[in-house]
Amino acid sequence: MGYKKGVSGNPKGRTKGVKNKVTTSTKEVFDAMMQGKMEHVSDVLDILRVENPGLFLKCYTNLLPFFMAKQIETEVTINEAVKPPTWFKDGNPT
Repeated sequence: MGYKKGVSGNPKGRTKGVKNKVTTSTKEVFDAMMQGKMEHVSDVLDILRVENPGLFLKCYTNLLPFFMAKQIETEVTINEAVKPPTWFKDGNPT
């Protein structure tokens, strides 16, 4: 007995938008480890930037996800008629 294509094996699974528990706890551990160490990390990155620009770039881009919020795509639907702005007269600006 297999699953049907397009049907979840766990219909009561994690609600959309709820973060993964492992990811959340991993980020919490990382944040706790980094408390008070950001100045040291900054100093090391400055040294790397001069001594090994390629490694600096790799380290920097790998750290970015921990300090920048992820972008999410949102679809907006407006259910009302579009009206021309009030400063237009006969479709031409006055």
